[in-house]
Amino acid sequence: MEQGVYRLPCFRKSMKKIAYLLTLIMLLVPLAGCAGDDDDNSIEGDWYRYESLVLVIYQNGTLGMGIAGPVDDFGNWSTEGDILTIDFGDNNTPTGDPRTMIARFAVDGDWLWMSELERNEEPKDDVWGDCIPFAPEMIDEDEWDDRVSELTPPSFCE
Repeated sequence: MEQGVYRLPCFRKSMKKIAYLLTLIMLLVPLAGCAGDDDDNSIEGDWYRYESLVLVIYQNGTLGMGIAGPVDDFGNWSTEGDILTIDFGDNNTPTGDPRTMIARFAVDGDWLWMSELERNEEPKDDVWGDCIPFAPEMIDEDEWDDRVSELTPPSFCE
């Protein structure tokens, strides 16, 4: 027997287990954040054009819209892929036409981009309209164009 050194029985085996567990934890902890939903790109929230609140999209599938003034038109919304459908039901749109609005959309960073489907008499002549950016906060007119020019619109805007 060696003098001055006392070895615990099975000490080496338990150290290996601890080393394996620590390695496993170190590998899996960074991946834990990938398991949840990515709410950073959610369409829900308040959306502004310049200093005007234009869209309020609620998590429960309803929304409020105001084109030339306060949010005063309400409907229901749903998404399928990059298509947003807004059903105004019995309510009228700000233009006075009861209808369903269909738009392509993308949330890129903090910005919402939308392009409304412009319907014609013949469905084959339907075209996507201009791509419109919406900000998550009020931005004064002087700064708006500078901020938008720094953004890269989604591919459907081209």
